[in-house]
Amino acid sequence: MTKRNIIVVAGIAVIVLVFVIGKSYRKTTQGPGADMVPVVVVPFEINNGWGYKVNVDGHTYIYQDVIPSIPGNHVFSSKEHAMRVGQFVAAKLTQNKIPSVSPQELRDMQITEAQ
Repeated sequence: MTKRNIIVVAGIAVIVLVFVIGKSYRKTTQGPGADMVPVVVVPFEINNGWGYKVNVDGHTYIYQDVIPSIPGNHVFSSKEHAMRVGQFVAAKLTQNKIPSVSPQELRDMQITEAQ
């Protein structure tokens, strides 16, 4: 091998080494929450009212077609109320808490059906 060929091969080896190290570094230094699955709240219309779904990693984890912790089968009067409670439940899920809602929490969120 000539001196020029050795320099070219060594240069290519250095470039490949830098690429491999850079790729492995990016995998290990992702930001906080990189290992978490997406949690999404989706409102839907039902029986002249609203409900919500909490989807985890694209699959329905919670399907709530009535207001939780309120006796009877009452739906949310607005999309905003359904979203407010759905996001509250989703936040509990992401904090590894039980995704329940008490009547007091509904009142604190100003859900009029819970008054």
